[in-house]
Amino acid sequence: MATTRRTFLQAAAGLSLAPWPARAQTLTKVRYVSSSPVIRPYHAYIYAGMRAGLHTKIGVEPEILTIAGSAAVLQLLISGDGDIGNIGILEFIAAKKKQPTLPLSVVYCHDYSSSYVTVVPEDSPIMKAADLKGKSVGVTSLASGAVPTLKAMARLAGIDPASIQFLAVGAEAPAMVALKSGRIDAYSHFIGVIAGLENLGMKFRSFSPDVPSGVFVTSNALLAKNRDLVVRGLQGIALSTRFAQVNPVATARNYYAQFQPPAGGDAAQTLRNDVHAITKTLTIFKQPNDGHKWGEMTEAGWNKLIELAGPEFGLNPADTKFADFFNSSLIDDVNKIDIAALAEAAAKSAPAQ
Repeated sequence: MATTRRTFLQAAAGLSLAPWPARAQTLTKVRYVSSSPVIRPYHAYIYAGMRAGLHTKIGVEPEILTIAGSAAVLQLLISGDGDIGNIGILEFIAAKKKQPTLPLSVVYCHDYSSSYVTVVPEDSPIMKAADLKGKSVGVTSLASGAVPTLKAMARLAGIDPASIQFLAVGAEAPAMVALKSGRIDAYSHFIGVIAGLENLGMKFRSFSPDVPSGVFVTSNALLAKNRDLVVRGLQGIALSTRFAQVNPVATARNYYAQFQPPAGGDAAQTLRNDVHAITKTLTIFKQPNDGHKWGEMTEAGWNKLIELAGPEFGLNPADTKFADFFNSSLIDDVNKIDIAALAEAAAKSAPAQ
C-alpha cells in the first residue's frame, strides 16, 4: 500500500484516525486532536453531534485524530497536522512555562470542574477532603495527575499533603478490589473511570476541586490564517456537548456506529453502562443556565485554579497571568449561533431508545 500523509502520520506519530464517511457537499475540514489514544463513549463532546449532522450546519467536516499524551497533541498543533486539541489546562500551563514562546493558545474552556475525582465508599466515615489525613488513596500510578491534584486539595483543606499515602492500584476491577478489601481508603481518577467503577456496582461519595481542568488549544498560526475555522470547530464542540446532554442514549448509539459496537454480552446493559459514563462526565462541562458562555473562562476561575495548583504544580499567581495563556477573543463569535436550539432540536429528533 502506498504511504500517504495519513498513513505516515499514523506510523510516525502513533496516530489513529476515527472513521467518518465522505460527504457529497464541499465542507471545510476541521481536525480535532484528542490526547486520549482511544475515543471512549464519555468523550461525547468530540463526536456526539457528527451523525446528527450538526457539523454540516456550521459548514465543517470533522475528523478526529487520537494520540497519547498532551505533549504529542501540542506537537501536532504546532506542525499544522491538527487544528484544535483537547488537553488538560495544567499540562498546557506547564508546557508554556517551560517554553514561553510556545506558539499556541488556549481558546476554549471545556471542563468547569476538575476531571479528577476522589471517591470513597458511600458507607465510609470520610465525609470531606480534610478527613483524608492519615488515609491511603489509590491511583493508577504514582505519576498520575490525580496525585498532585489531591495534594493541592488537601493543602486547601488545611491538612498536610504528606499525611496522605498514595498507592498505585491500577484501574477498574483491581481498583474495586483494593477498595473493597480495605487496602485503600479512597480512590482518585478521571471521572469517566469512576463511572466505570459505579457500573461495576460501587456506590461512592466524591470530592473534587471546583476549578477548570480540560481546555481546547490551537496554534497562533492557524488563528492568524483561518480564525473562522477555529471558531466553527469550537462551535462543533459546543454542539456535540449539548446534544449529548439532551440525548445520551442517542450519543452512545452514535459512538457504536462511528467507533466500536458492543462486543457480545448483554447489549442493553452495555448501553446503560455507557449512558451512565457519558452522563456522569457531562456534569463537569458547561450546564444550561450556569451563567457561562460556551467556552468562556473567567479571570476569577483562572485565579482559583492557580491558587489550587500552587506549590504542587509549581505555579505562582504573580507569573501565571490569565491573559498570557487564554485567548478569549473567539468566545463571542463561538456563541453567535444558537447552540442550545440547534443541538436540542437534533437531540430530540434522534431516537432515544
